[in-house]
Amino acid sequence: MRTLKTLILSLLVGLTISTSAQNVQYEEVISKKTGTIKVNYFENEPLAYSKEGVMSGIEIDILEEFKKWMQENKGVSINYEYQSYSDFDELYTSIKEGKGNTMGVGSVTITSQREAEVDFSAPYLKNVSILITAGAVKTARTEREMNELLSSMKAFTVKGSIHEDHLRKLYSIYKVAPNVSYIKDPMEVFEKISNSSRNLGYVDVITFWKYIRKNDQFVKMHSKANIHDENFGFIFPKNSGWSNEFNEFFESGFGFTSTKTYRKILEKHLSFEILNSVELNP
Repeated sequence: MRTLKTLILSLLVGLTISTSAQNVQYEEVISKKTGTIKVNYFENEPLAYSKEGVMSGIEIDILEEFKKWMQENKGVSINYEYQSYSDFDELYTSIKEGKGNTMGVGSVTITSQREAEVDFSAPYLKNVSILITAGAVKTARTEREMNELLSSMKAFTVKGSIHEDHLRKLYSIYKVAPNVSYIKDPMEVFEKISNSSRNLGYVDVITFWKYIRKNDQFVKMHSKANIHDENFGFIFPKNSGWSNEFNEFFESGFGFTSTKTYRKILEKHLSFEILNSVELNP
């Protein structure tokens, strides 16, 4: 019995030390009124990207507004140190296993499974996941047609993404053996579809919009498999402290996503035909 109590006490002490270690850098910034947040971001225009060494995108502009808010409301001056990731799974892991003043920016969909692994900010953008194929492929409108579509096609997705989860759930629902290959960038789904009418994949609605406004290739969405009611959030290591500050920024008063500044950021990077699909609190 004494050994069991000792083990439980050791585990509790270890957890307390781990939680304190996660908070210490955050608390130092708040105490000293200045500090740096390392921002690991998934390179994905128009959300977060570097052009000629200058950071840009919806997520980057929101971070700049948070920076102003911290100075005006908390008297804390923060700077960002950006680290680019071309692999979503690596980005997510860097935050799940990260420590201190680190956060992730990468159109990360908020899910209950991920909330057990990382801390999320309040949502900053809505999303719709769209299942797409080449335009010549017959639209799957019934369960039988969806089964035939999945049975005859190869799927491409980013490893560790919400789209991989959607695909595997789709295969399970229609009782089809998964046929999934991985890509690095969501835009590669369109390349795979262009190479073969036997390929398909999920993309988020902004990626879909970005592609069709620049390309003449006929791609088709299969609305029966589209996933609505998703939200993007910034991510943080568990118990880092920064998620509380971002939540206050997003939710205090009427909330940042109800402001004219938020709307102007979206208008800067998106066109009006996509705004209502992704804007929070329109």
